[in-house]
Amino acid sequence: MATTDSPPPSGYQPSDRLRERLAAWRTIVDETEPQAREALLAGIARELTENVRLNLPTLAEHLPWSDENIRLLMAGRGVPPRERHRKEEGDPPVYTPSEQLRDLLADWHQVLDGEKKARAAVDEAIADDLKANPTLTNAEMADHVPWAEEQVRLIARAHNVPRRRKRGSEHKLIEDKGRPKSVVVPYDWYVQQPGADPSIVKR
Repeated sequence: MATTDSPPPSGYQPSDRLRERLAAWRTIVDETEPQAREALLAGIARELTENVRLNLPTLAEHLPWSDENIRLLMAGRGVPPRERHRKEEGDPPVYTPSEQLRDLLADWHQVLDGEKKARAAVDEAIADDLKANPTLTNAEMADHVPWAEEQVRLIARAHNVPRRRKRGSEHKLIEDKGRPKSVVVPYDWYVQQPGADPSIVKR
């Protein structure tokens, strides 16, 4: 008698549209964003090196990181240590980021915005594939994208994808006095399995 512990695979393969959008998103995450971020950090290091009176709390007012985070990010970049500003030296001049640093920061933010848009495009393609394949489960979709089943479910919900019906619900365990006796499986699934008995016909 045929038995199974999991639903039959759907044979799903991501659409070309989903593949293309995933590739575009991965390029931003794996290449474009790290490059823009590294350029920004190099610009910050240069700013601190050229302006020894610039302290980290002041610089942090113009960046998306705290002064402590900046200190950690600058480790190993050859930035001279900040000297304590002495009162008798007078107040340091008002700091304005250099044009180069402002441009690097703007470039990085632009890349982050692009990553958000690319991710939204991926989510849309995931939802469209789910809608086009009613028997496709969230778990099966998760095998093809870098997110877990729960995240796929949230994406589906956000895009009004009809709820997935678990195909495994048709696999029924029959018990006799509390002990497993047999398993009922969908006929169309059974006949596709290796070793299926051809004499068994659909009732």
